[in-house]
Amino acid sequence: MLDVFSAPASGDTRYPDVRANYVLIDGSRRAEAERWLYACFDTPDYRNLFDGTAWASVRQAAPLLLCVEPDHPGLEPLLAELKERECGYAMTSDAPLATLTSHLQRFIEVRHPLGHRVLLRIADPSVARVLLAPARDGGIADAWSDITGVMLPDALWDGWHIQQRPEASSGEASDPDRTVTIPHPLNERTLNQLMAVDQRATLVTLLRHLETYFPTRLENRPRADVVLGLRTLMNEALDSGYTSLQALTHWCSVFGYLGPPDTWARVAPEVHRIFRERVPQEGEARAREAAVLARELTRTTTPGRVDTWAYP
Repeated sequence: MLDVFSAPASGDTRYPDVRANYVLIDGSRRAEAERWLYACFDTPDYRNLFDGTAWASVRQAAPLLLCVEPDHPGLEPLLAELKERECGYAMTSDAPLATLTSHLQRFIEVRHPLGHRVLLRIADPSVARVLLAPARDGGIADAWSDITGVMLPDALWDGWHIQQRPEASSGEASDPDRTVTIPHPLNERTLNQLMAVDQRATLVTLLRHLETYFPTRLENRPRADVVLGLRTLMNEALDSGYTSLQALTHWCSVFGYLGPPDTWARVAPEVHRIFRERVPQEGEARAREAAVLARELTRTTTPGRVDTWAYP
């Protein structure tokens, strides 16, 4: 079963040793993506996937499909930024640019199980993991088609998911002149995986908050321990009704000040009480109150790591 929170099979954090010849960039996450391409490549050969579609009016936020030589010096720094931001991924394909563009455009808009149409973030690496998964895990049967391999960056684990097209998924190439009139239907399994992708994106945001404002909390700790601790924090906070990103970020700050939640009953009973209580609406005010209390504890208690303080 696909777990979108799982780490790559390889722990390698370097640029993947795969000869990618296409890169899909998420224009909604990378500001001025087209200008960025011209900064990386003198004459980038790319297509804006919203051009020629009903979404052309918002083309500045569109996915961009770049065709690139595998040995081009601009490719490695490009992929490094994609990994840091999770704003795209690399692919291998034998199809020409027009054909691959047509194939990907088929997945811009999909049909929700309730019948309405929704936009799919096809340039999001975690969304790609879902689409390219086996059907039993929520994947879409012909998502691979012209794609022979993908290199999906993972900022949560600081690595890459390297996948090759299963033999059973290879089929006829897409028709570049094909017009999509009926969006792909999503089933409940796919929808549940995409909801997990949204939660994973929140977890990445919390990890970045911790890395930015509480770097010492990460020192000498295995990344797996940090990710597991943050995920536990997020899930328990959601269960208590802290559903907004702002509230979750406040609890991430508490994690930064005090350490994992399993220490709070001992080192900060009032913070622990707030964390365990059910809150109305999104709980931002209570979460902020807990963060302020945690900050004051670190200022007024004897020096040292809060999670090692001894209480009678």
